[in-house]
Amino acid sequence: MGTALTVTSWKYSTTSRYLKIFYNNGSGELYHPVPEFIYDNLLRCSDKTAFIHKYLEYNLHFNRITIE
Repeated sequence: MGTALTVTSWKYSTTSRYLKIFYNNGSGELYHPVPEFIYDNLLRCSDKTAFIHKYLEYNLHFNRITIE
């Protein structure tokens, strides 16, 4: 059975509204345009991976690019 994918770090730019998410397997994702309130909510939650899955992965308002 594989290891669970978890968020290990993140970076956000308020000017460009880019949010970079990095995972424990070395991969990452870039989301744009992410409003600052979404980033603030990410910081407040305890399970960052669940937050990304629920609010960013399948939201059609954000462009997502996979970083390998």
